[in-house]
Amino acid sequence: MNRFTASSFCILLFSLLGFWACTSEPESKDQPEPTVTDSTQKMVEELRAIAQQKGNLEVWHLNRARAEAIDQRLSSTTDPGQRISLLFSGAIEWLNAGEYATSIERLDAIFNFISAQQLNLPPAQLLRIKELQGIAYLRKAEIENCIQNHNAYSCILPIEGPGQHTQREGAESALAIFKEILSATPNNVQVKWLYNITQMTLGGYPQAVEPNYLIDPKIFESDLDFPRFTDKAMELGLAINDISGSVVMDDFNNDHYPDLLVSSYGLDDQLRYFQNNGKGGFDDLTDAAGLTGLWSGLNMVQADYNNDGWVDVLVLRGAWLGKDGNHPNSLLRNNGDGTFTDVTRETGLYCRFPTQTASWSDFDNDGWVDLFIANEYSKINNASSQLFRNNGDGTFTDVAAEKGAAIQAFVKGCSWGDYNNDGYPDLYLSAINGNNYLLKNGGPDADFKFTNESAAAGTLEPKSSFPCWFFDYDQDGWEDIFVSGFDFRQFETAAGEVANGYLKQAVNAELPRLYRNNQDGTFSETSQQAGVAEVLFTMGCNFGDLNNDGYPDFYAATGTPDFRALIPNRMFLNQSGKRFADITKAGGFGHLQKGHGVAMGDVDLDGDQDIYHVLGGSYDGDNFMNALFENPGMDGAWVKLKLQGTTSNRSAIGARVVLAASNTKGSTRVFRNRVNSGGSFGANPLVVEQGLADYTTIDQLEVYWPGQTTPEVFTGLNSGAFYLIEEGSGQAKAVTIAPVTLQGNHQHHQH
Repeated sequence: MNRFTASSFCILLFSLLGFWACTSEPESKDQPEPTVTDSTQKMVEELRAIAQQKGNLEVWHLNRARAEAIDQRLSSTTDPGQRISLLFSGAIEWLNAGEYATSIERLDAIFNFISAQQLNLPPAQLLRIKELQGIAYLRKAEIENCIQNHNAYSCILPIEGPGQHTQREGAESALAIFKEILSATPNNVQVKWLYNITQMTLGGYPQAVEPNYLIDPKIFESDLDFPRFTDKAMELGLAINDISGSVVMDDFNNDHYPDLLVSSYGLDDQLRYFQNNGKGGFDDLTDAAGLTGLWSGLNMVQADYNNDGWVDVLVLRGAWLGKDGNHPNSLLRNNGDGTFTDVTRETGLYCRFPTQTASWSDFDNDGWVDLFIANEYSKINNASSQLFRNNGDGTFTDVAAEKGAAIQAFVKGCSWGDYNNDGYPDLYLSAINGNNYLLKNGGPDADFKFTNESAAAGTLEPKSSFPCWFFDYDQDGWEDIFVSGFDFRQFETAAGEVANGYLKQAVNAELPRLYRNNQDGTFSETSQQAGVAEVLFTMGCNFGDLNNDGYPDFYAATGTPDFRALIPNRMFLNQSGKRFADITKAGGFGHLQKGHGVAMGDVDLDGDQDIYHVLGGSYDGDNFMNALFENPGMDGAWVKLKLQGTTSNRSAIGARVVLAASNTKGSTRVFRNRVNSGGSFGANPLVVEQGLADYTTIDQLEVYWPGQTTPEVFTGLNSGAFYLIEEGSGQAKAVTIAPVTLQGNHQHHQH
């Protein structure tokens, strides 16, 4: 038998197996030239130049270019070990580029070569190659069924009924490969997980799964009954078929119907604007809005930065790309006429650092909303966080250093709140590889400087974390903190960790932390008691009130870049502020595709919150259609409050709402909320959509405008109504807005 020297091959192979490479090279796109201002056109040209870079094969997105370079090397190599390594690395790159058939060809070539040359590879290496082959076939099955023949049940765990595959060859091949691996390594929980999922796609779960490989269906059952939500994105023309990105759900044309701005991570992926037409559908006005050519963006956050009454948006770019991620963000000014203008340079926000997270708040309470941008600081990128103070004249000044906010950490989430109820916005930051930060605002006595109180407050963990936010989950009037775990060192093993979590077995994954405010400047970690100490690998995440009971629920959008990370996005329903119930299966929320930006809001104005969810991974070949989960209707009462600042910022970001209500039984209850866009990945409307349970009589509304310690009091409000409230007016103006039925006959956008 021909035994070649294994050392160089093992080094190459294990380095390749350690991380399944990156995304595909952007293909040239013939985009129509938009009619835009010079500043927008300048950004369009800059983004086009970034997208067309082809010389640096280390850039995350250039999988196709790397695959082609590997193919060239294959044609000249004669060394057996190098040939196998190149075939394997090429298979990875072609799969990540979306070419599953070519990837399968390369893997088949490995086994043919081994057989022909009578080579003896270590069993563990053979199984790893075989695992990639199984994943490539499973991706083939997903593309041919879940994408090309998409329906509302596609890729929803547990896969049932219409979600099962009609094109069976891909899943059948994957099933055979996973079974072969399990026969050699029966305790491989990750492959066992993938085997059970593959059986689901073929209608063989659980009855056709061998007892020693079966994952009990009971583990997927929800903690309680809950109505199933329906994905309406495809028929509404909102099923964008791209990779990871974000969404801002808000009213951009001031007709009170929430619109959608949707982004995608690919270097040449188009930002899209969908305007709610108030008739049950959405119109794609991307080009008319002057956005054509504004590419890329992993996350977005909105605010009315210039107090002109129109919601503006910041698009964030360059995340995860390290030294190659020095891309510009974009501040898009809403012109109030249906168009947007890129004003990044003229406002003083132009810079080129890698980031995906930022948050708006008026930290000095001067009536102009400020901006914190948390960058990805590392040894190879001196990208400290930035705090841009609004100058009140359309420009910003970075004051991070003088205010103690120039944080040097690889930050993945940031959120403003007021944890000590002193009226001055504080800031929580989550770091992917270290302690988290709780930056307390010192207020005017300390010239609005920040100090890191995370150690004293007990909010340092988790050590590897991602999305975070402030919310009052127990409705006691003091804001709590949720921060989810995300260990990037476990990209390959995430599915196995999730499986172990479901099976109540030991895990190595970083778990979320739920910090309950002790009302004395400290927090108690309550994730276990509250039922949220789960293996999530959360990327996108947001909160809202699905059943109008007045307690905030949250949706964890999960995954890692690895194709093996087929893990469900999960929904947690707040149980009267005491704990959270997992309602993932019951509500139909368990999407297996990679979850990113999440926005929760009432898009059809029928009184309950719907969910727009951006799906797709980090590789160009890991695309999937976004979802719009329509709320089937809830019994709880509700009221909507659109606050407009006059002396405070026009968006009223940071305003606190305290609403007293009573029910027919004579009971009273106080509901609390705050104007903000929710979590740190995806943005809810800047409208208070307050569930009232069965407390249908509103006795009194108190609004604590930003910077004010004395509330403005309103009476005479009714449940089931929408109110426009202007600061200092003393009146809550009822606005009549007709609910709509979501309906359409569109198809999804091609990737």
